Amino acid sequence: MSEKQNLAIEIKEEKDLIEQYKKDVQSEAYRLTIEDINQRLDAGQEISDEEKEKIIEENLEKILSNTKTLSPNEFHKMICRILMVMAVIGGFFAFIGFTLAPESCASHEDTIWEKLGIALFIISMFGVPINIIIWLISLFYSKVDSPQILVWVFFHTVVVIISMAIFVDYIIQDMFCGCFGFPGEDCS
Repeated sequence: MSEKQNLAIEIKEEKDLIEQYKKDVQSEAYRLTIEDINQRLDAGQEISDEEKEKIIEENLEKILSNTKTLSPNEFHKMICRILMVMAVIGGFFAFIGFTLAPESCASHEDTIWEKLGIALFIISMFGVPINIIIWLISLFYSKVDSPQILVWVFFHTVVVIISMAIFVDYIIQDMFCGCFGFPGEDCS
């Protein structure tokens, strides 16, 4: 596809998103307006057309002031921060689990701390290559600040590597228990 076709597709997708957002806001405003009008009618008040318009405007203002959308860069920054915290907390939880049951080799002997910690760390670790892919994709979109995404990919990668270096014994301790889960192997 040519660059013009890609641009036309992007513009159409953005217009569709805006239209869907408008519909969502309008339906929420209508819902709030109907609730307000019903409450006033139930209380025995009469409502003029001008008051209805005023109620609609107030509800639209209320909805629009509460709505906060993140830019792609803000969203990526938030996700990277979450993944970095997950790596550190995951390593720390694995440490707690190892401290509580240092001789556990079978998976049924693992503590909840160890299971949760390893899961958190691995999810964060898988986030590194996904972040790299996101950065590569961002290079093709002019609306996204690719250097900022690269900085957060770097920070996330560094935090995962540091957490891995600090907590490596506790994260991979079950790998070297002598039981690798092969068929027919006694892992008890």
